[in-house]
Amino acid sequence: MLTWGKESLIKQWHKCERGIIIAGVTQPQNPEKYCRAIGRISQLLNWPVLAEALSPVRNYASLNPYLISTYDLILRNQQLAEQLTPEIVIQIGDFPTSKQLRSWLNKTQSKRYIIDPTYHNLDPLHGNTIHLRTSVENIAAIFPQIPSLNPAGEILLSSISKGGFLQLWCDAEAKIRQAIDGKMAATNSIIEPKVSWLLSQILPPQTPIFIANSMPVRDVEFFWKPNNLEIQPFFNRGANGIDGTLSTALGIAHRYRSSILLTGDLALLHDTNGFLINNKFVGHLTIILINNNGGGIFELLPVAKFDPPFEDFFATPQNINFDRLCATYAVDRELIDRWEKLKQKLNPLPTSGIRVLELATDRKFDAKWRQEQFLGL
Repeated sequence: MLTWGKESLIKQWHKCERGIIIAGVTQPQNPEKYCRAIGRISQLLNWPVLAEALSPVRNYASLNPYLISTYDLILRNQQLAEQLTPEIVIQIGDFPTSKQLRSWLNKTQSKRYIIDPTYHNLDPLHGNTIHLRTSVENIAAIFPQIPSLNPAGEILLSSISKGGFLQLWCDAEAKIRQAIDGKMAATNSIIEPKVSWLLSQILPPQTPIFIANSMPVRDVEFFWKPNNLEIQPFFNRGANGIDGTLSTALGIAHRYRSSILLTGDLALLHDTNGFLINNKFVGHLTIILINNNGGGIFELLPVAKFDPPFEDFFATPQNINFDRLCATYAVDRELIDRWEKLKQKLNPLPTSGIRVLELATDRKFDAKWRQEQFLGL
């Protein structure tokens, strides 16, 4: 039962023109109902939805017309970041991966409401936060029950005012999304960032995808394109998030439906004995292996300029022949050297077995590409 002043609070939100909704890290039992509730709140308040790629919101784009997927890149423009400062923030679920978003919110010190029915601490910033221990579906259902907001008993949608707060967000999203799409489409070489961008458009509808930590989860947040494919993202986040990457993905796919694991080489190597389930596994798992021979995420840190000790103690290249490694476990492996070939292998997906589709990349080149093309905005 809700015990807080719900009607008063929602009226307060409705009066605020500079509000944002953050659809954070979560795995709801009913993704469509969850996304529909967020979309309803967004449209009734005229607030943008900053959607983390580890939530289902980006995969139900038609339900969220004010969806913002490029917030990390938008907020790298300091002038624009100041113009987009909100007065109120509604956070749904756990906080997004983006360090840029965290730093920006910490600086703005906006009043923040966390909507989540659990008693977990979902405020890593320890800011000006009120935790509403209920579901976003319950919140969405309350809106039409407030007759004082208009004579009909419903909050009417209003158009985006030209030059207004919501328009600024939507214009920035359109501009950067167009830039991402254009540069990705024009890139024929095999680079890490394009993998996430491409997967968001070519996977079969409702495909479960487990996303490994380090660079894959960040590339997904940066570049995963909004779609209506109802793709199901899965993940292990936290201090030991690299543990059990392969085993977790196999557990998701077992007796469920054909699934994807997007992983780097180190995360896969950390759990290769998960392949031992091969003779008992029922279903299909395609492992998209981004092999950059090391920890690509560390290439974005200042320590990458100091070698030694960078290669041996941070990048930690293992120089593994994955063809031989997979053969040890009787798992098929294939090298992908063209984007068209990857498209052909992923749609449709097989219905049984485990296979590895390996993309060999250059982590130093990819880090430089990210920085020059987008992260230096």
